[in-house]
Amino acid sequence: MPKVKKIGMFTEQKDAVKRVINIGMARASVPGTELGEKNIINKNTLSKRKQNGGSTRLEELWRLDRILHFTDAEILEMFGRKI
Repeated sequence: MPKVKKIGMFTEQKDAVKRVINIGMARASVPGTELGEKNIINKNTLSKRKQNGGSTRLEELWRLDRILHFTDAEILEMFGRKI
């Protein structure tokens, strides 16, 4: 079965949120369990947010930013903007 492009509003932004979180975690070398230990976000919640980027709350992004230090370009990408 061929891959089908996802349909719906904000699909690109949802994918961007997932991508930016994954990139930030890789860049900072921070596993999901460490984020849970630091009371940033529970590892199960993080897993659910990665599955559906649209369900990520702004407060969670703020807490993640404290550890992952998103770049300005990444923040704009999450909101569907380009530099």
